[in-house]
Amino acid sequence: MRSKSNRPVVLSRVKTFLVYGVGVALACFAIAGRAEAQTFTSGSDGSDLAFLASGAPGTVVVFDPSQFHGNQVSANIFNFTTITVQAGVTVRLSGDKISGPVYWLAQGDVNISGTIDLNGANGAALTQNPFSRVPSVPGAGGFFGGVGGHGVQGPVSGGGPTGGTAATCANCYADGGGGTFPGNSFLIPLIGGAGGGGGDRADANFGPAGGAGGGALLIASSTSIVVTGSISANGGTSGTWGTGCCDNYPAGGGSGGAIRLISNTISGSGSLSAIGGNTFAGASLTTGGQGIVRLEAYTVALTGTVSGTSRQSSPFPLLVPTTGPAWAKVVSIGGVPINPNPSTFPDITINTATPVPVVIQTKNIPATATVNLTILNQNGVPDTVIQAPQIGNCDQSNICTTTVNIVFPFGASRGLTKVSWTQ
Repeated sequence: MRSKSNRPVVLSRVKTFLVYGVGVALACFAIAGRAEAQTFTSGSDGSDLAFLASGAPGTVVVFDPSQFHGNQVSANIFNFTTITVQAGVTVRLSGDKISGPVYWLAQGDVNISGTIDLNGANGAALTQNPFSRVPSVPGAGGFFGGVGGHGVQGPVSGGGPTGGTAATCANCYADGGGGTFPGNSFLIPLIGGAGGGGGDRADANFGPAGGAGGGALLIASSTSIVVTGSISANGGTSGTWGTGCCDNYPAGGGSGGAIRLISNTISGSGSLSAIGGNTFAGASLTTGGQGIVRLEAYTVALTGTVSGTSRQSSPFPLLVPTTGPAWAKVVSIGGVPINPNPSTFPDITINTATPVPVVIQTKNIPATATVNLTILNQNGVPDTVIQAPQIGNCDQSNICTTTVNIVFPFGASRGLTKVSWTQ
């Protein structure tokens, strides 16, 4: 798949211990003309039945693709009959559960009285505890925030094609850059916000981490969309420096993500938000960029608030993806299968000082892509970045495998995979 730019695409997500990286491939697109007919149809076949998020006030529902079995679930396209989020209920679409942007298609009415949360997580604060040096998690379809560093273990840039740069000086107090939104105003292709870059310190502390990018969600209804609650895809705030000499050197905020609503009528008194994450010091160069909120309907009667860059038109063609999102994951280390579990640490114990084969699988990623595995070790020696051999000859619809041999440092480590290619 190709886009009209030649910039590198960087895709990643973090899991404990050895990471599996995932992300969003930029799809081929053309700017489409406005639909001539005055009736919009979502194209939903209803195979995922009705989606109802209900419960007592304060209930949080983590949206789990494995609970649905429609024809297009593998591409994050869900074919509902109707969509209802009741008041007081929050539906969370998180990047540690879902790889890539999410498409909710409905044959009938969409009523959002509660909250849909695609916000990027805030970056971790400065710390001397290496186990707290963890990238922030994006909303589904967004990109992670880079971890902070110090003189020995440097900071990491934010994830995504336009991720914020890591602090650029060595062994000094410096800020990370804010992530900016990598997509276009039409939200074709749909993509989330980039992460902020990590900050740097010149003492024993790790600098703060960047905020993660907001996620990306398309909701289309053949009848109407009513929002009296809220939908948010905000970038995460940078981690804090604490107090004292270095308050003006933060990490970067994550950029806002993408919200695209399409129907015949869009109404309600609710709120839609895709703003960039702030920084602890309020520095403009490190604040995350604004995301996009796009409303496409023949009648737009939304009386609530829209935060972020707002766009409005009559319905455009959906142009949903025909393949699933890009992903890369570590499947085995030293011949032992790996099933990353965010609730436990570590996922594997290694008792050797010799190179260990790490097997990485990818899908929907070109054979020419570069796969880097970064080991964020916890014992005070420099982080390790190792480039795996190229993926090999396979088209983007197949699962491909590559192997990299790594000498793991003593002590505990976390891993981060990044996949990049030029389009």
